[in-house]
Amino acid sequence: MKNLFQIFLLIFLSYFLSGCSAKKLTVRTLHPSKIEKEKINTVLVERFRNDDVNQTISLKNKIANKIVDNQRVFTLKNDIFGTDAIITGEVLNSSVAFQTYYRNEIDYSRCRFYRYDEKSKTKHCIEYAIRYIPCENRTYNVTTNIQVIKPINNSVIFSKTYDKSSYETECYDRPPYSFPYFPHTRLSFDKHRINSQIADEIASDILDDISPHYVYFNINIIEELDDENLIYTKEQRNRFENIVNLIEDTRLDIAKAELEILDKELNQKSFEVIYNLALIYEAYGKLEIANNLYNQAKTLTSNVEYLDLINYGINRTNINLEEKIKAKSQLP
Repeated sequence: MKNLFQIFLLIFLSYFLSGCSAKKLTVRTLHPSKIEKEKINTVLVERFRNDDVNQTISLKNKIANKIVDNQRVFTLKNDIFGTDAIITGEVLNSSVAFQTYYRNEIDYSRCRFYRYDEKSKTKHCIEYAIRYIPCENRTYNVTTNIQVIKPINNSVIFSKTYDKSSYETECYDRPPYSFPYFPHTRLSFDKHRINSQIADEIASDILDDISPHYVYFNINIIEELDDENLIYTKEQRNRFENIVNLIEDTRLDIAKAELEILDKELNQKSFEVIYNLALIYEAYGKLEIANNLYNQAKTLTSNVEYLDLINYGINRTNINLEEKIKAKSQLP
């Protein structure tokens, strides 16, 4: 529970600290499934009850194609022999709700009242008709419950209910039918199509919970050299800005080489250079090296704003390294 809170806090801070205008790099790190202390690689997926939205098929497809670090995570079985877990479930709800309303619009093709000009013998419209256009809000919803069962003792090792909705608004200037009533075939087609898409999204959420998966963070890049402890030349500033653009464009190998040259030139005294190097190593998945660099950068500045950013990097890489080790232990 503590780790889950820390992860939630990290994700929140990644949005809070990144800001709207700041340049940033998206990094990813491997996190374990929520089924702690269990290694699940061979699974049997039973058909879900009340499944009219392809929930079972969507989940099977995602499980069969789940790959982490170039290796397949799961093997699907057709029987319980040799299985690590049985996944069963039920589609608790698949529905669509309608809310109808009318949108007002001036109809310039129809005039309610005219003013007649005797001198010119012409009519001028002084009030046009109002069209009432039928519209509807539609809410599609799917709710699915799953259970992961350990067959050796028939115990439930994971259970969760997933609820997702999709919203649409549509207006009918020329409805092909009497509004607000749909023909039965149209209603059934839309509901099945959209709710099947929602079920596919739920299958992705299920897979993240029961399998090692990647979590993504948007991390601030330090964009400028600060004269707090060092005096930088104009040429060094320009080079650093170019490197920042390379990082933002994810041309990381070139950026890393340029940063290492600049770091050597500045005798490893620039926290901005070292921080951005740490960021690149974090993007490479080399969390221990990144963590050491963040700690090195921390010793080179007393700026509170930068220290917050660096401390976030230290905490993030500490937690993510721990999560990555757990996730690796769950792989085949």
